Amino acid sequence: MRKLSPTFLLVFFLILGEGAFHDSAEGRERVDLYDLQPGSFPSMSATLDVFDESGNFVTGMTPDSVSLFEDGRQRPLDSLQELQQGAQFVIAFNPGPAFANRDANGVSRCDKILAALYEWATARAVRLPDDVSLVTTDGLVALHMTEVQVVLDTLTAYQPQARSITPSLGTLSQALDIVAGPSVHSGAKRAILFVTSLLDADTLATLESLAARAIELDIHVYVWMVGPADYFSTSGATALNDLTIQTGGQAFAFSGTEDIPDLETYLVPLRHTYALGYTSHLNTPGNHTLEVKVNLGEQTISSPPLVFELDVQPPNPILVSLPGQIVRQSPAAETANEQALTPTEHPIAIIVEFPDNHPRPLVRTTLYVDGKITAVNTATPFDQFTWDLSGYNSSSQHNLQVEAVDSLGLSKVSMGVPVVVTVIEPQRGLMVFLARNNLWVTGGAVLVAGIALTFILIAGGRRRAAIVARRMGRKSRLDPVTQPIIASAEKAGRQLPWLHRGKPAPAHLIRLKGNGEPVTAPPIPLSGSEMTFGTNPTQATQVLDDPSVSPLHAIMRRERDGEFYLQDAHSTAGTWVNYEMLLDKPPRHLQHGDIIHFGQLSYRFMLRKPPGKPKPRIVSQ
Repeated sequence: MRKLSPTFLLVFFLILGEGAFHDSAEGRERVDLYDLQPGSFPSMSATLDVFDESGNFVTGMTPDSVSLFEDGRQRPLDSLQELQQGAQFVIAFNPGPAFANRDANGVSRCDKILAALYEWATARAVRLPDDVSLVTTDGLVALHMTEVQVVLDTLTAYQPQARSITPSLGTLSQALDIVAGPSVHSGAKRAILFVTSLLDADTLATLESLAARAIELDIHVYVWMVGPADYFSTSGATALNDLTIQTGGQAFAFSGTEDIPDLETYLVPLRHTYALGYTSHLNTPGNHTLEVKVNLGEQTISSPPLVFELDVQPPNPILVSLPGQIVRQSPAAETANEQALTPTEHPIAIIVEFPDNHPRPLVRTTLYVDGKITAVNTATPFDQFTWDLSGYNSSSQHNLQVEAVDSLGLSKVSMGVPVVVTVIEPQRGLMVFLARNNLWVTGGAVLVAGIALTFILIAGGRRRAAIVARRMGRKSRLDPVTQPIIASAEKAGRQLPWLHRGKPAPAHLIRLKGNGEPVTAPPIPLSGSEMTFGTNPTQATQVLDDPSVSPLHAIMRRERDGEFYLQDAHSTAGTWVNYEMLLDKPPRHLQHGDIIHFGQLSYRFMLRKPPGKPKPRIVSQ
C-alpha cells in the first residue's frame, strides 16, 4: 500500500468535505497539440485543444490568438477552423457490494448512478451526437450506440446483482480495447467513464499498466468511485485519482449523497477541437519540434513541444527523350550560307521527382550545356526548355545537365548526358556552284549563244555576198549555187568527241531499301583507282546525302589486279561490310554481292563480270 503524507491527507479531507474529486480538473488550463499530418508536406495540419483554468474547452478562437513555432521559429497560420464532432465514449461498470448500499428511501447507489445516466440520455435528441458503448463485469456489452432509445433500453435492462459481484479491472481493460478500435465518427476523441467499486491493493500494479496504455492511446479516463466516505482515503482511491490526472480526465467520489455530474461536462470538451494548417519551411531531414502558444487575454499558455520526424530531400531533375545526335544541315543544296543551317533550336523536356515523396512547387529550373547556363525557367512550364543551336557551325559533342530548385530552396543538378551535334557543311566546288546558280548560268549561256549566233549570221552574210560577186564575174557554164555538195566518206564517218561512248565501269554500287530490295535509282559506277565517299564534295568523289554519313566517310581502292578494297575513314556512324564494322580494321576485300553500309545507307557491290560458279566436284566416300 502506498504511504500518504500528512499534508496530502489534510488537503484530501478538505476536498472530500465539498464532494471529493468532483472539481479536480479546476486550475488546470492547458493546450494540447496532437495528430500532426505531414503527409502533404510542406502543407502541414494538426489538431489543437485549448482548455481554460476551469478545464472548459475554449471556443471562438481566431488565428490572431494562436502563435505557432517550428523548431523555435515562428510560422504564420494558414488556417484555424473550429470543429464539432461526436466523441467515442465507453461506460465501463465495475460494481461490487458497495453498489448495493441503500439510503433511507431504499434506493441503492447503483440505482442512483443508473438513474443519472438515464436522465442524461433522456435529455438528448433522438440521435446521440456521440458513439457510446457499455461494458459491465457480468458480461453485458452494447457497442457503438447512437440512438437514444437503444441507450435507454440498455440501461433499463442492466440490473446487476452487486452484492455477489467481485470487482476487477477487466471492464476497464475491455473498455480500452473498444475505444482504441474504429468509431462511427472519424477522428473522434476517445474517453472512458469507469464506474468502479473498491479496489484491492494487489490490483494497483494492473491499474498502472492500464493507465500507461490509456496515456499511449491518448484516451481520457473519468472515474466515478462508489463506496463509503472512508474509502476515498485509501491507496486505491489515490491510484484512481492519479489515473484521471495522467489521462486528462476527472475523478468523482460518490458515497450516495453527492450530486452526480452530468455527462455533458465530460463530452462537450471532447466534441470540440481546432484544426490548424500552416506551411512548413523545414529543409533538413530528421527530428523536429512544433509548439503552439495561445493568448487567452491575461495569460499565454504553451503546448508541450510535439516531436516529429520528417524526411526532406532535394528534388531530382531528369532529362528525358534526349537524342544522342542532332544533325544540322542546309535545307537546300542551292545555298552556301552557314547561317541557314537547320534546325536552329531543339526542345528539351525534363521530369522532376521528389525522392522524399513530398511534391512541392518549383521556383526555378536551369539548363546547362558544357557547364554554362543556356536556358532558365522562373515560371511554368518548368519542365520545358529550348536549346539554341544557331551558334554550332561545326560537329562537336556537348554535355547537358539540368538543375531544379524547389520552394524550400533545395536544389540538385542532374547527371550529364552527352549529345553529338553533327554539322553537314554546305557543298562547294564548280558543279555545286553551277547547281546553286543554274538560273544565272543558263541565262548567261543563252545570252552568249545569242551573241555568237548573231555574229555568225552577220559574218556569213558578208561572205556569201563576196562569193556571189566573184561568181558573177566568171563565165562558167554551171551555176555553182545549184551544184550538190557531196560529203566525203571520211567526213561522214567522223563523230563529235563528246558523243564517244566511255568504257563501262568494272563494278557498281546498287542502292538498297530497308528490306534489301534495290532502289529505282542509277547505280554508282566504280571506275577509278581510288574513290572516296562522304557528304563533303571537297573531300568525297561520291557525295552521299544522308545525316548518318560523315563528310569523309570511307575510301575504296582498285588494285592493279582489278580487286576492290574498302576502308573506313574514321566515320561517326561507321562503315559495314556484310554487317561487320570496319572501324580500325585493314581494308576489306570486296566480293561480288557484298552488302555495304555507309551509316544508314545500304548498297550491294556488283561486278560487271561476276565470277563464274565453280563446277561441282564428286568426292567418293
